[in-house]
Amino acid sequence: MEAAIAKASRKTGIDFNFLIAQAQVESSMDPSAKARTSSAKGLYQFIDSTWLQTLRKHGSRFGLGNIAAEIGINARGQAHVAAPAKREAILALRENPQVAALMAASLAEDNRDFLTPILGREPDPAELYLAHFLGAEGAGRFLSAMTKDPTQNAVALFARPAAANRAVFYERSGSPRSLAGVLEHLSTKLEGALGSARRRVHAVIQQTEPSPRAPQVDLAMADGSFAPPRQRPSLPSLETTRASGSAIGASVSGRAPISQILYATFLAPAGENSATQEQVRHAYDRLKEFGL
Repeated sequence: MEAAIAKASRKTGIDFNFLIAQAQVESSMDPSAKARTSSAKGLYQFIDSTWLQTLRKHGSRFGLGNIAAEIGINARGQAHVAAPAKREAILALRENPQVAALMAASLAEDNRDFLTPILGREPDPAELYLAHFLGAEGAGRFLSAMTKDPTQNAVALFARPAAANRAVFYERSGSPRSLAGVLEHLSTKLEGALGSARRRVHAVIQQTEPSPRAPQVDLAMADGSFAPPRQRPSLPSLETTRASGSAIGASVSGRAPISQILYATFLAPAGENSATQEQVRHAYDRLKEFGL
């Protein structure tokens, strides 16, 4: 899973820390996760309409042009696939970690570009994540309202999203959160999710056998239908360093190779015992083999 997310980060420039934390929050890193209350599915919990729209816009960037071409726009301006079988096959790609990560990173790019002129700067991770479930326009309204008065009742201003995301918009006591409270809650969630991902680094360190290179995703169309998405073997979890002064890490654009980050985090500092350093060095060498 982490290899798919790392690849999406490299191809788009969206920060690996943000993408890994978002996947942890959305699905607990489960590529087949399905929401009970909506059509959301997959590693990043895309609903049907957002998935089709994002894949239509960005698919060709990643060699998925034949699939993107099957997605049109209906009379209401919504992304649409006419053939039911093809529609289901395209939606099933949400369960493919590589495609899901690429689309999540592409959507984050769109949201970043939309919010930057509103904020006068690039959005931080919590602001960027806000756009994932409110949509870019909803997040824009939220952040514009927050600049006027961050203590405003978020539930009163965003009743429908609040009804669908009670844990985000309400305190445990049942009291509605303010706009600032919602954003703080999201920041805390992302930081906690990144902490979970950091702990998973021990799986990398303790690995002793090299993993085979993950095969390319086969998205070719055959006889008018799509090949079913294949489950990619996942690399062990990776740790990335956090920039000082940031809850989630560096800015949402740009990231050093993961092998360098692992080296800087565990090998460069003094004081590690030799056994630990030897384990980490082995993991570092394995990640370099994967181009990470």
